[in-house]
Amino acid sequence: MNTALSLLKQYGSLIKFSHTLFALPFAGIAYVLAFLKTPGKSMAEWIWLSFLILFSMVFARSAAMGFNRIVDRDIDSKNERTKDREIPAGKISLKAASWFVVLSSIGFCTVSWWIHPMAFALSFPTLFVLLGYSLAKRFTWFCHYILGISIGLAPLATWVAIREEIVWEPVLWTIGLAFNLAGFDILYALQDREFDSKSGLHSIPARFGRGNSLKIAAVTHIFCVVFLFAAGIVSSLGPVFLVFAGITAYFLFQEHKIARGAGENLFPPRFYRIHSMISLLLFSGLLADRILFLVILGT
Repeated sequence: MNTALSLLKQYGSLIKFSHTLFALPFAGIAYVLAFLKTPGKSMAEWIWLSFLILFSMVFARSAAMGFNRIVDRDIDSKNERTKDREIPAGKISLKAASWFVVLSSIGFCTVSWWIHPMAFALSFPTLFVLLGYSLAKRFTWFCHYILGISIGLAPLATWVAIREEIVWEPVLWTIGLAFNLAGFDILYALQDREFDSKSGLHSIPARFGRGNSLKIAAVTHIFCVVFLFAAGIVSSLGPVFLVFAGITAYFLFQEHKIARGAGENLFPPRFYRIHSMISLLLFSGLLADRILFLVILGT
C-alpha cells in the first residue's frame, strides 16, 4: 500500500498534478458559459459530459508534462534548480515515463472520441500542440507563447466539447489566458537565463536579457488583461466580473513586482501562489456575475 502511494506521489510530482487542479477553473469558465447557452440536456448527460471533460484535461496535461520531462531529462540533470526531478534523479525510469505518456495520450484521444466526433478529430492537432511546446525552446524564443497557447486551449476545448462549434467567445478567453501564461513563463524563465544561454536554449530572457524580458512580460500581461476584458464583454458579463478582472490585473502587477525584486535569485513561493490564484479568481468572478444576473432576472 505504501509503495503504491509512493509511486502515485512520484507520478503526481512528475506532471505537477497540483498545477492541473489550478488549470481547471480555466475550463470552468467556458463550461459555465456554454452550459447557460445549451438547454435540453438531462442531468445525467451533463454529469457524464463533465466527467469526460475532466478526464480529458487530466490525460492531456499528463501527456504534455510527462513528455516535457522526458525530452528535458538531460537538460534538467545539468540545471541545479531541476536536477532532482523524477527522471534525472532516477525516481522514475525513462521507460516507465514513456509508457505513461503513451497511455495518457491514448486516454485523451479515447475520451475525446466518447465526447463526440468533432472533439475526437481535434484531439490529434491538440495533442500535437501539447507535446510540441516541449521542443520549442530548442529552436525559438517564441516558446513561451507556444506554451501559453497549449495550456490556454482549455476554454476553447471545453466549449467545443459542449457546443460542438468554434466561435469568437471561447477564442477570446483562450487568447487572454494564453497571454497570461506566456507572461508568467517569461518571468519564470528569468531564473534560468544564464543556464539557457550557456546551454544554447532559446528563451526571451536568454535572447533579450533581464531588463527587456521584464518589459516584454509586462506588455504580454497587458494584452492578457485587454483580451480578458474583451472576452467578458463578448460573453455579456456585467460589472461584477469586470471588478474581478481588475483584481486579476492587480495580481499580475504583484507578480512583476516580485520578479523585479528577486534580482538574480530564485523566486519566493509567494510568486507561484499569486499566479495559481488568478484562474480561481477569474472563475469566481464569472460565477458571482452570473449568479447575480440570475437573481436579478428572477426578481
